[in-house]
Amino acid sequence: MTAVETLQHASGTASAPGDLPMPALTRREAVKAEQFRHDNDVTPRWPSDSDPVRVRATSGVGLALRNVVVRYTTDGSSPDSNSATAPTGHAGVQWTLEAGYLDTWEATIPRQPIGTVVRYQIVGTTEEPVAEQRLAIDGSGFWYQYGERGLTTFAYRVGAPSRLPDWMADAVVYHVFVDRFRNDEGEVSSNGDPSSRYGGTLAGIIDALPHLEQLGINTLWVSPIGPSPSYHRYDQTSFLDVDADLGGVDACRALVDEAHRAGIRVILDFVPSHVSADMPEFIAAQRDQEADSTSWFWFDEWPDRYRCFLGVARSLVSLNGQADGARDHLIDAAKFWVSDIGFDGLRLDHAIGLGSDFWAMFSSALETAKPDVALFGEVTDTAPALLRFDNQLQAILDFPLANAIRTRIGHGDGSARELGEFLRAHDGYMGSGPDRVTFIDNHDMNRFLFEAAGDRDRLRLGLLCLLTLPHTPVLYYGTEIGLSQTADKEAGGFGGDHVLRPAMPWDESRWDRELLEFTRNLIGARTHHEVLRRGTLEVGSSTETVLEYRLRLGDDRATVLLNLGDESVTLNAPGELVFATRPAKRIGNSIDLEPLSGALLLENGSDDR
Repeated sequence: MTAVETLQHASGTASAPGDLPMPALTRREAVKAEQFRHDNDVTPRWPSDSDPVRVRATSGVGLALRNVVVRYTTDGSSPDSNSATAPTGHAGVQWTLEAGYLDTWEATIPRQPIGTVVRYQIVGTTEEPVAEQRLAIDGSGFWYQYGERGLTTFAYRVGAPSRLPDWMADAVVYHVFVDRFRNDEGEVSSNGDPSSRYGGTLAGIIDALPHLEQLGINTLWVSPIGPSPSYHRYDQTSFLDVDADLGGVDACRALVDEAHRAGIRVILDFVPSHVSADMPEFIAAQRDQEADSTSWFWFDEWPDRYRCFLGVARSLVSLNGQADGARDHLIDAAKFWVSDIGFDGLRLDHAIGLGSDFWAMFSSALETAKPDVALFGEVTDTAPALLRFDNQLQAILDFPLANAIRTRIGHGDGSARELGEFLRAHDGYMGSGPDRVTFIDNHDMNRFLFEAAGDRDRLRLGLLCLLTLPHTPVLYYGTEIGLSQTADKEAGGFGGDHVLRPAMPWDESRWDRELLEFTRNLIGARTHHEVLRRGTLEVGSSTETVLEYRLRLGDDRATVLLNLGDESVTLNAPGELVFATRPAKRIGNSIDLEPLSGALLLENGSDDR
């Protein structure tokens, strides 16, 4: 299997490792004609104990499937030929532009008690003269490429929808890239090699907690901390240890404890989809095909042809989440970090690298171990695929929103009306899906300020939009002081993302103090006005240059105005002006906004009591 292309991402400027490029998305739809497919299409997505569940699959008409059955378990075991079955009927024929005619199959799995994890497979048999049994495959992410050598076991949970814990609604998250942030003595250094370790430590983050407190941050997200041969540590050799260069497990406990004393929760970047090729379990699997850990990995041809991240990064070995041993090890490790060490949540890297069977069991186990744990995944796929992560994860990182803000505000491409229509449609479409964690840049994409060609007015507008939408926002380290980058990510080719992760300067003479004060005040406004965190979004009538949206919570209303044009505008704006990105003149119920500026107005008080 060749790797899919890594450019021309479907999400445009908001890309991340794992995005499917547009040609691959087209191909994924087209090969339905050759496949027996189940893309996690279940109704209802969150069944109660009184709901039977309808499961749908498709097959290319050329496969000539005739007898289809769903086999399932409710005790945590893997479904097999001895499992309970739900007969599946032919539900008609559909036609798609990419794949032509497809047979559609539907089964109904009986209702189950609250808390049950239903695991299932869909099995079809071709007609004579050659009878052949086939398993429906998962068409999500990259797995459609592998057929029955991919994901063939699925799962869903029974019960009330699992969402982010309540404390996340009030969170303002600060995303730290550990190696590049701070060491025990202050500023880290590249020593001339941008791919080397700069020397950031967990003790250095502890020293930086006063900066985060002053900024108004109440939640910290730290990049991976496990032992690893790389600076980024997304290729760990152990899930149960901390890299010695960071200070080891004791330093990790100290960070969590000190952050909690400061009133700051801590989220760990957990990487369950791939490991380092130096991981002892992988080395053992390459040495002995009968080793206990061999099933943890995807060997297309043992021992040297194995699946890896994006099909090209052989140092990042893919894990098989369908293997009982691998899944149990990952769940036990995650429990260790949240229950023993005390992390408040997990950001789950490359979530499309694992299927619904893994995520349903993982989330169920973690929520049982720590009921107020926060679990949100890096999911880079189409909007329908994002919706189907409901029942798998509490929340997803909102890449489509990041792309829209970066495109319309950062680049100045398109109109304010287009951004408003996107906000309306996206919020309406995704409202029935998992919660969303929002951002405007991260460690895998060009920094917003770089995308905006250094225009701080555009950055202020982007931050105003990010911090006045009713979803948990994430601020990438250094954004508050004007940290940018020296080159485009793509200039470095694959692995060029080190330019997105420069050293955090701690010499305050290099900080943009005005931007820092702006960010602090904006975070303060979000913190003090509940309507900004928990209100219902309403998009107003926008123009080519002006976007207006409102948030309502009881009798409180917030109005956000963004002037994306190059001329001043006068707008009707009732309420108290509490924040503006540039000086704004207020006359009666009108407000004058300068070019590339925005304002926040509040009615009926809205202060937290």
